[in-house]
Amino acid sequence: MNREGFRDPTFPAALDAAVAGRVDALYHLLAKLSGLPGTRINAGMVEAFAVEAGARGKKVDALLRAMVLLDADVAPGGSAHEIVPVCAVHALGVRGATDAKARPFAVEHLHAACDDLRFRVRDAVPVALARIGAKAGDELVGELAPYMDGYFHATAALLALALPSFLDMTRDAATVVARLTEGFELVLRAPRSASRYPGHKALMEALAAVPVRLAARYPAETVAEVDRWAAVKDPALRDLALRVAKGIRARHGEEAERIRASLERTRPAPRDPTIIVHGTRGRGKKRGLSST
Repeated sequence: MNREGFRDPTFPAALDAAVAGRVDALYHLLAKLSGLPGTRINAGMVEAFAVEAGARGKKVDALLRAMVLLDADVAPGGSAHEIVPVCAVHALGVRGATDAKARPFAVEHLHAACDDLRFRVRDAVPVALARIGAKAGDELVGELAPYMDGYFHATAALLALALPSFLDMTRDAATVVARLTEGFELVLRAPRSASRYPGHKALMEALAAVPVRLAARYPAETVAEVDRWAAVKDPALRDLALRVAKGIRARHGEEAERIRASLERTRPAPRDPTIIVHGTRGRGKKRGLSST
């Protein structure tokens, strides 16, 4: 076993018992070593668990399913037991990376984890997906299409794609940029009230950051997509294009200027103050329509 970050001698027996359906000892051990509640999670322990659990193969899948779906009432966010679903997410990444037959199972349950109320669980999903992507490459890019129908799901998919371990294993620029397009279309179609949703905010931040990283590998295709964003009217969405232009300016100055030029060309005309109708307040009183 890889004991780096997880040297407790009772761990193998606790994991064996959990695989057999007796989870209490494992959950207690993970919670004790989690580093929670606190500001820093025990990342070494999480990685050691993921590697060891993933090495157990198919027989660990039922345990990982139970762990990743552990209810927030049982393992509240910020509590020591939040580590249980976090560990499961990372272990799903190992399962999907080391066994191609397990990849659909892993991708499906990582999709479910994107809906988790606990941010540490959600934040682990892009890392797990990138771990799978480092092995599967373009195949996983295609399999992420179902992720692009929800704010947190799309955020996880895009953040995973932007990680070098995954991005460097891709070859199909069109499919990579298709996921970016779908993320933008999701916020473009969103109702105005969606801007208050945490998931919408997370996706907006991802759309500002991820194209900068994608442009390092696929500059022409990425810039062509972001340049299209400049044509929309929504100021918040236009600002995404501007932020990307600023982000790529150092390495891709010409492409950044192309985006800026598109923004300038499509900038809405300022309102003409000479056609603004003044003095409309109080008309009801003047016409004898006042209720008093």
